[in-house]
Amino acid sequence: METKTKLVWLELVGGILGWLWILASVAALYFLVMAVFSDSPWSRFFWAFGIGAIAKWLAKGFRDNQQRVAFQAELMAKGYSREEASKEWFDRYTGNKT
Repeated sequence: METKTKLVWLELVGGILGWLWILASVAALYFLVMAVFSDSPWSRFFWAFGIGAIAKWLAKGFRDNQQRVAFQAELMAKGYSREEASKEWFDRYTGNKT
């Protein structure tokens, strides 16, 4: 897949998951208030909280992947091989290199 296309898809999926996280967080707050004050089932709160947490985790993963693809494409344009660019990303991502 072309780099620009991959970046667009990663941005789209990450954005959708980000909005899902926001909506699930608002729903979790609503269900928390309903469970505390009007004897609503707690399971709705836990489901919304769980969906929000997973959506946030996935959105962050897609954002990290988008940054990796862009960084590697930039290095490959400067003459690095794919393996060298991958190693450079890994070193910077894990904090082994600044």
